[in-house]
Formats: sequence, C-alpha cells, structure tokens
Amino acid sequence: MTKRIFVVGHMGAGKFIFTEALAKRLGWQIVDANPSIERYIGRQTRDIFGEQGEAAFNQCQLDIMTHCFGKENIVVLLEECVVSSKQCRKLLSSEFVVYLKVSIPTQLARMKHGRVPALPVDDMKAFLEKQHQERDAFYEEVATLIVESVVCSDQLSEINKTVEQDVDKVMKFIKM
Repeated sequence: MTKRIFVVGHMGAGKFIFTEALAKRLGWQIVDANPSIERYIGRQTRDIFGEQGEAAFNQCQLDIMTHCFGKENIVVLLEECVVSSKQCRKLLSSEFVVYLKVSIPTQLARMKHGRVPALPVDDMKAFLEKQHQERDAFYEEVATLIVESVVCSDQLSEINKTVEQDVDKVMKFIKM
C-alpha cells in the first residue's frame, strides 16, 4: 500500500493544483517542498548558487525527502530541479512518484495566460528546451506513474475537470 506520493515535473505542469487535489481526494496532508526558485529567477539552480551552493541546495532537498520518508499519508510537492541530483533520484526510486509531464508549447501557453509567472529570460522557449533536455529522462527514471498535463484553459471548470481526471489516473493506479 502506498504511504507517500511525491509529485515532480517542470514548471507549468500544474503540480501544485494537482498535488492539492490528490491530497484532498486521499484525505492526506500536503508537504510543499517546492520553493520554485528557478521559476521566479529564470536561471537554473547551479547558475544561481554556483557548484557549492547547488550541492547545499540539493542536500536541503535530500533532507526534506528523508524527513518525509518517516511520515505516512502525505503528498509531497518537490522542486523542479530535484531530479538533477543523483542522490535525490536514488531516494525517489524507492517511493511512489508521479511525474506530471508537460510539453513546451503547453508551458508557454500557460505562461501567456498568467498561470505561471513569466521568467526574466530573453528566450523563454530556449530556456525551457534546455530544462527538458537536461531533466526529462531523470523525471522518467524516478516516475512510478507518468501523467500527461496537456490542457491549457482560462476556464476554472475545465482546469478542475482535467485535474480530477489526472487524480483519477493515480487513484486507479494505486487502486484506492
């Protein structure tokens, strides 16, 4: 039986709203371990902190995950870059991980609609392409279940319907 669920994916995948809906459906607690630093600064973690700073940031993520392993009935929302750390990937490989997979066109569309803050970068598409190139295989490596996040709408009812369908996929997978 699944005791914990970790949610990973790129910015704009809908991780927060999905995590919230999944935790509510399960009657579990949310642990938000996603400071979204890259999302607001528009640079990758190693560019923000440097090599030593990135290592310290990854250790912080590792500590959060390790702390969560002692808990049950939680849905944990993780930072986008968590999969960049080999140690974090190793820890996640023993857990139930949902990868919310999102395409670059969907990310860009969601940014236009204001659901994801626009980053202070000159070429948003190139920035996102680099992140996908560096991380997609890692997300897939740790994923127990991959859920495609495809809908881009301004209509709250349509967003909620889609999120509920995505939550249903997880519930069927864990048979709850």
